[in-house]
Formats: sequence, structure tokens, C-alpha cells
Amino acid sequence: MLIVVNDPTHVERELCAGRLSCPHCEGELRPWGHARLRVLRTAAQEIELQPRRARCGSCRVTSVLLSDVCLFRRVDEVAVIGRALLEKAAGAGHRRIAVRLGRPQETVRGWLRRFSSRIALIQAHFRHWALALDPRLETVTPQGSPLAEALEAIGLATRAASLVFGPRAVWSWVSAMTGGALLANTNSPFPAPR
Repeated sequence: MLIVVNDPTHVERELCAGRLSCPHCEGELRPWGHARLRVLRTAAQEIELQPRRARCGSCRVTSVLLSDVCLFRRVDEVAVIGRALLEKAAGAGHRRIAVRLGRPQETVRGWLRRFSSRIALIQAHFRHWALALDPRLETVTPQGSPLAEALEAIGLATRAASLVFGPRAVWSWVSAMTGGALLANTNSPFPAPR
């Protein structure tokens, strides 16, 4: 799985020109068909996606090129999940958040629990990104709760990324900076800044 920008034309151009690197060995990715059709629930509607698939010329491993509006193995757009996290930090419970977002309570509770179970890892990861991208930043100011501190680190890292690499939606940066694995049920490390 490789997270790419949410612009299929740009991704296709980069892929055909050999400018996308394999996430496994850094070899050159080439077009290799498409992945299965998926449904993505955004805040306003459900849309169908069929992500591009690519194959590495060196290691021969195939990868799905997943848009940065998605997270690995989640049907909801990352911005919707991000909104739930922000509402939780503001004091809302999972039931109220579920009603506001039009999602099942179990789904929202699952997002919040998974984020909470990885909160120290998430906070450290985004703090590392923030400090790597903005050397003037000395520390992340304590916010009073682990959730608020993790969201502050996310905010600082995504702001710095937009200043260095160009504008992108906050939660799209989150997807990219975690390789789509923000809420994944895996112990694989997030991609580190290079």
C-alpha cells in the first residue's frame, strides 16, 4: 500500500514517468492494473474508488496506490475520522459524535478506541515530523490531555509539511505521514521523515 495525492491524473502521470518509488525497496513503480472497487464514505456522500495498482521493477512486489483521503482498511474518509477526533477532544462522547457524523456508534467508538490505544505512538510520530520539518520548533506545548497533545502534534506537523511541501488538507497529510495506517490494527511503524 502506498499513499498518493488525491489526483488520479497526477498519479498516473507520475507512475508512467517512473517517478513513484516502491515502498518496499525504493525501486521504480510501473502501472499494473487496478485494485478492487471500493466505496468511500465522505461527509456528504458515498463515492466509488478503484485505486491504481503498481508493480516494482526491482522486487516485483505489487502495491495499491491509495488516495490520501483514505486510511488503510477504513471505509470512511480520513477527514470524517479526524472530525470525530476533534469533537472528542472538545468533550463530545462517541454517541453524540456518531449522530453528528451520521455514522454507527460502534464505528465511531472503534475509531476513538483505536486512536487512544496508539496515542503515545501517534503523538511521538507527529512530534518527530514537526521537529524534522520545522527546526525552529523547540517542543510541543503540553495541552492537558493525551488526546489534545496528540492533536496538537498533528497540527504542528501538518502545518510544517504544508509550508515545506505545499498546501494539502490537514487530514490528507495525516494519511500520508502515517502511510494510511493511523488506525491500522498492526504494529508496523509509521513512515519516518527522511
